[in-house]
Amino acid sequence: MRQRIKSIRLWKLVERENAARYLMISLLSFVLTVSLVRVFLALTGYPQIGSGTLHIAHVLWGGLILYFASILPLIYLNQRLHSFCAVLSGVGVGLFIDEVGKFITRQYDYFYPAAAPIMYIFFLLIIILWVMVRRPETMDGRAELVQALETVREQLYRPLEPAERAHVEQDMTKIAESDSDELHQTLARNLLEFIHADTRTLPETRPAWWIRLVRRFTAWQTELRLRLLLGVGMLLAGLLSLKNPAQVWLETYLPSSSLVAFLHAHSGRQIPAIDAPGLFNTRLVLEVLVGVLLLVATGLLLARKRRLAINLGYLSLLVAVAALDMLVFYFEQFSTIFLVLFQLVLLLGVMEYRRKYMKDGS
Repeated sequence: MRQRIKSIRLWKLVERENAARYLMISLLSFVLTVSLVRVFLALTGYPQIGSGTLHIAHVLWGGLILYFASILPLIYLNQRLHSFCAVLSGVGVGLFIDEVGKFITRQYDYFYPAAAPIMYIFFLLIIILWVMVRRPETMDGRAELVQALETVREQLYRPLEPAERAHVEQDMTKIAESDSDELHQTLARNLLEFIHADTRTLPETRPAWWIRLVRRFTAWQTELRLRLLLGVGMLLAGLLSLKNPAQVWLETYLPSSSLVAFLHAHSGRQIPAIDAPGLFNTRLVLEVLVGVLLLVATGLLLARKRRLAINLGYLSLLVAVAALDMLVFYFEQFSTIFLVLFQLVLLLGVMEYRRKYMKDGS
């Protein structure tokens, strides 16, 4: 019994190679699935598959797809299968969670207002998990060997790509030279010999369009250009955040003006403020707070107060994504999804700027 407890304590999970990429593929598949399902149902009048008492809800298809996503990696050893299963997992959970309103209400209300915030919370949790997985961490020799073995396994039926080969060679060389475990050193040397013995080369192919796009953007991006993009983004996000409070204020003094009608324009389903006045007032306060702070951050960027501006923008966007957007989803439902994605991309851009250009405390 003591030996078993000791073994459990020594047992440690090892993060899969390319885990962050698989998680992002799953997340994007989830977002696209929910968005497309909602748009399709709205355009087609919410049709149902079945007749009479029979109704085949898409939550069933979601469960079936999730089962395939979970069982395929249990059957097959193939690294590239993981990307396909990541897509399946996102599609499956998207079809499943889209009907959450039916299963948290006695009336099976698909349009229950709290359903959209629940989906958003799930989305937010996956984003947090992705950030945690993407964050670099110190790995021991055992974990690096496990990841290397997963990559080298692919070499049995295809040559490794140059980036894969260089990554494995770097890790195995480090283990062979500095790891304290002799078994780890021996295995690392054997893997290096195995990799060097393979003289096969991959035929030259043109990278995918999205890889070329990312490379061009990375080459184009400089500290100044990224700062300008973030400044414009924070200005737009601040103005959009103040749109709803401005509409409410103008309705009091100019109820029939064309400007109020313009600000009130929206697409999709909307929950009236009178249904939840407390939540609506909380939303207004947060929108004013976030909007003003983002405009102040933009002004600080123009005044060349770079560090203060970026930190204030980071705090404002964090409040928007973590708190405000849940209330926005409650009242605006899925018509606000593009605004929320814009805020999220802007937040990730601010995080990237802090990581690359603010390490020195300047």
